[in-house]
Amino acid sequence: MKNHMIRLDKDQGKELAEKNFRDMCGYNRGKPVPQKIIERSLRSLEDVYHQLEIKALISEYKKTCVDGINMLLDGKLFTCNALAQIPTEEIERIYIYLLTVGELNLSEASILNQVYYDMWQNAYMDAGQEILRQYLQGLSCNTYRYVSDNFGPGFFGMDISQLEQFFAILDGEKICLKLLDSGFMSPTKSYAGFFLITNSIQNFVGNDCENCLSSGKTCMYCKAGRKMA
Repeated sequence: MKNHMIRLDKDQGKELAEKNFRDMCGYNRGKPVPQKIIERSLRSLEDVYHQLEIKALISEYKKTCVDGINMLLDGKLFTCNALAQIPTEEIERIYIYLLTVGELNLSEASILNQVYYDMWQNAYMDAGQEILRQYLQGLSCNTYRYVSDNFGPGFFGMDISQLEQFFAILDGEKICLKLLDSGFMSPTKSYAGFFLITNSIQNFVGNDCENCLSSGKTCMYCKAGRKMA
């Protein structure tokens, strides 16, 4: 499976996307928020839902491509420190991907609605990653195996500069996605990353980053933590 395009079902991710949206808005933190504000923000999805389109491009690679923290895919070297926490013999295959929810026409929207629309895009991007993970889990070749958490540039010890390698082996134009000279993706509401298929559940990320081997300098979570501290 190389450069295989998938149109993911946004209806499947609607419940998760709403949860993501509520988390972003702080509605799930127990603080009182006027019901009218909550209803207005949730209702804003109706304005842009028809424009949202979750598309992914994936390629599959054999486990022999992994060596320690390195992956050699089609001659391109990828490095992710978190791979050191996964026994090589547990890895069965790798799926590398690009994912986007496209662009929205927001020019005539109010500033507040533009904020809501932006958050909905982010919510569906995260939901799209989970839908893609479930898609991979459902493939017959992955029966009785496990799909890992998501890895990608800027997270868990994978330098953001490696984004260029993703576009070197994945034809982003198939999903109208490209890498700009600035290093950003267009559309901006897009992800690049990879999933591992393993023979057993690997809790190598965890919920608190306690066991992560990221250097800190290459992880957006670490940077955010330092700023908060």
